[in-house]
Amino acid sequence: MQRRKSPEGANVKFLTAAVLVSMLLGPAALLAQGASFVAPGHVEGAGPTLSIDTAATGTVSSVLVREGSQVHAGQTLVTLSCKPLEAEVRARQAQLAAAQATFDRVKNGPRPDEIRVGEAVVGYSQARAEEAKKTLDRTEALQEGVTVTEARVLEVKRDSRIADAQLEEARARLSLLRAGSREEDIRQSQSLRDAAAAELDTTRARLDQCTIKAPVDGIVLDVVANPGQYLSLAVPQPLLHMVQDDPLRVRADVGLRDLANVCPSQNATVSAEAFPNASIHAQVTTISPMVDRRSDPAEGSDPDANDFVPVVLNLQSGSKLPIGLPVTVHFQPCASKT
Repeated sequence: MQRRKSPEGANVKFLTAAVLVSMLLGPAALLAQGASFVAPGHVEGAGPTLSIDTAATGTVSSVLVREGSQVHAGQTLVTLSCKPLEAEVRARQAQLAAAQATFDRVKNGPRPDEIRVGEAVVGYSQARAEEAKKTLDRTEALQEGVTVTEARVLEVKRDSRIADAQLEEARARLSLLRAGSREEDIRQSQSLRDAAAAELDTTRARLDQCTIKAPVDGIVLDVVANPGQYLSLAVPQPLLHMVQDDPLRVRADVGLRDLANVCPSQNATVSAEAFPNASIHAQVTTISPMVDRRSDPAEGSDPDANDFVPVVLNLQSGSKLPIGLPVTVHFQPCASKT
């Protein structure tokens, strides 16, 4: 005879299976829910600390910023006295002007007045050649040895040949004037002009190095240079240090026990003992792939608690907290885990 299964027995088995499943999935379920937690950290700039120095040799003329100064990209920070370079720039400018004038003269060719002078020389030479030819004709018509000497005949022939040669020379010079400058001369003068311009640009670039400007918007951390100080490329040294200040960042030290509750774009709030009424919004931007260890762990502390993972958060734009300020970061549960 077949027995009927009791409903109560089936319910007991179902409840037992549910309890086992919940026991197995319990830790994962709790992890998926996420959790808020806090971690210590400190304020830092939007990038690494910048060491500002110079590639020029000279004496510090003026220092236009001081510790804590807010500066903008391109703003002058320090100037050096570089009078020899200033004089060299003026000399290079004069050389470029002379080279440019030579290039213009060669490129434009002879002036109209010069061509008219050449035409006048041709006319004068032609007149002399025609007169010499007439004299030669009259002399040759005489009877040599009776009415004219042989020496005179030779002299007249010589004068006629010279006059013809001078006419040909004048015509050739006029042809050259009308043809203008040779292409080779134009290229040569252009090359000399370009070389002078390049030398001027190089000298100006060296002079620009005497004016030290801010590479980015930021804040000056400290100033090392002083007016009157001599700087040499043989002994490089920084003039000042600065850091990009907007947006500020917070580097939090997240313990390994809380690492599972961190995710990209996670929201958080930052507070500091020095500013008890300030609570600034922040967002996770970078989670380090490496585990770090505190260099000065507290005596008797749990060794596992000294391991942490650096997490970088961007503070909301316009936040004004001192760089290096110790803060506490209150991480909110990840949106994907709530």
